[in-house]
Amino acid sequence: MKARRKTMTKPLRIIQVGLGGWGWSWTQVVLDSPYWELAAIVDLNKDLLNKACQHYQIKSNMAFQSLTEAVQRVEADAVLVLVPPDYHADVALEAFKNKLHCIVEKPLAGTFADCRKIVEAAGENGCKIMVSQNYRFKRAPQTVKKVIKQNIIGELGSIYINFQKSPQFAGFRAEMEEPLIIDMAIHHFDQIRGILGLEPVSIKAHSWNPKWSWFKGNAVASVLFEMSNGAVVSYTGSWVSRGWETTWDGDWRIQGEEGEILWANNQVIVKPHDIFKSVFMQGARETNGELLVDLVELPAEERWASLQEFAESILENREPETSGRDNLLSLAMVLGAVQSVKTGNKVLIEEILNSSKAESLT
Repeated sequence: MKARRKTMTKPLRIIQVGLGGWGWSWTQVVLDSPYWELAAIVDLNKDLLNKACQHYQIKSNMAFQSLTEAVQRVEADAVLVLVPPDYHADVALEAFKNKLHCIVEKPLAGTFADCRKIVEAAGENGCKIMVSQNYRFKRAPQTVKKVIKQNIIGELGSIYINFQKSPQFAGFRAEMEEPLIIDMAIHHFDQIRGILGLEPVSIKAHSWNPKWSWFKGNAVASVLFEMSNGAVVSYTGSWVSRGWETTWDGDWRIQGEEGEILWANNQVIVKPHDIFKSVFMQGARETNGELLVDLVELPAEERWASLQEFAESILENREPETSGRDNLLSLAMVLGAVQSVKTGNKVLIEEILNSSKAESLT
């Protein structure tokens, strides 16, 4: 099957593969997006397909039990991959064979080897591959990114991230060896790269599980990253907090040579080191030398923004911001942290990227 000709006059068409769990709510996100038209839904579970057709008022001739059948019956530009991570590679590779672009829920795949296979196959077939790292596409982090690009606090040197939540998760998360690092911290690690513009060199990590935890694996972690510019990022996270909680973004203190950015509770505050600079920032309100920065306006946020970025990357024939290739580095941070926990040693990012082992991301 050939992909449709791309135009700016009507939405692109997408096939959603996977309706279970998080996939269920994705259907409404697609239906709400002005950039996309739902071409088909795919799931092995026929009852779930029927339920989705009734709930979202989808025509029955748009529902299929395999991607193979869907691509034979409908015209599409892309595939939204929402099946369990261990099956991401199978779905993505079939999509690429049909010259369909792919956007995938994180993680990119179940193993790092499969992640690389997906990225390589996308390139060989001239297709886009994007990971929906939706935490990047929100007003507060985009405001932080803007302040950093304006060089208001100078070169970054020390970053402190504190994440505290207490979600009563059951299912696969409750059974994982490193649920916090693998399933949650990927968002924060990706923000370090995408929002701060810093790339990791090495990782030292420790994780543990408090006696009150309802997780089988380690739900708390402390991770230290050394970055390529010499900065150090200190990350602490917990999924079993017994006190005050942060937002899902966490609390960030970003220190540069000229001041500090405090990003917490969906607010961005700048504290310049030089008092004479504390009243000269456009789009900010000063109180006692602290600058409360107005959040940037965005046409869309979260998953809706992911779909917008995906569509625009196709229409503009460029790499998506959170492309599969870019995401390999964020995943390497996760795998490096897990490896450091197991060995007790510092791990180099280069070692992870060059490893031929099929390290698990689930």
